[in-house]
Amino acid sequence: MFFHFQIFLYSLIFFFTLEFIASDNVSETLSSLTVGGSWLAVIAFLLLFIYFYQIAKRISHRTSMTPIPLLLVISTIGFLYFVQSIRQQQLLILLSAIAYYFLHLALYRLKNCEKDRTARAIIAAGSVATIFLFYATAYGIYLNFNISLWILMAMLMLMTVFVSFQYFWLINDDKKNVLNFSLVLGFVMAEIVWVLNFWPFGYLTTGVISLIFYYVFWDLVQCHFLNTLSKKRVIINMLIFGLLVALVLSSTRWLPIM
Repeated sequence: MFFHFQIFLYSLIFFFTLEFIASDNVSETLSSLTVGGSWLAVIAFLLLFIYFYQIAKRISHRTSMTPIPLLLVISTIGFLYFVQSIRQQQLLILLSAIAYYFLHLALYRLKNCEKDRTARAIIAAGSVATIFLFYATAYGIYLNFNISLWILMAMLMLMTVFVSFQYFWLINDDKKNVLNFSLVLGFVMAEIVWVLNFWPFGYLTTGVISLIFYYVFWDLVQCHFLNTLSKKRVIINMLIFGLLVALVLSSTRWLPIM
């Protein structure tokens, strides 16, 4: 079953929420907010957060299954701020709404059958897409606002742990072991982001490279939990990693060092 009417309605609400946020009037209003208006924007954001949290929890019936859908909502809203082209904004909104629908459909299927492999695959793809959006958004905020690097590293580590824990717990019942690997993965990604901070690239390139790092380590941990880890898999992952990074670096614009 790949259609669920209630989840489709929730996805439409998410879609039109993004359309409203991306509209010119809202964008201009947010740009000209005073201190008092900023507090109103924060309150509105918190209300949206609570609303979408309730949706994710209502569908999955588990609080532990809410981090990925919530982070997708937050990251998409944040990423809209950095996308200037109207066409790109519309494409981002459409793809995010589709991802939102399938993520919640997967949560619904897992509620009825915890061993649903299709649902697990959807969660895996959704977690990788969500991580990319969050990394790019977080680094864009870091580059455009006066935020300390340690705050960026702490947030990336925290969100990486949450997203990784949600997925790994689906494929391994040892909660403590899953948490330990998620913490290690979060710490590794925080260190990688610290290194990438010295590279002359924009937020989008940094987000893509961070995603490549994350996917390689994420896939190795996944193979470990599924008992499919081998030297051949490690070598293939390293080759894919080197090829993708070389491709990204050769096609991106290097920023001048001031």
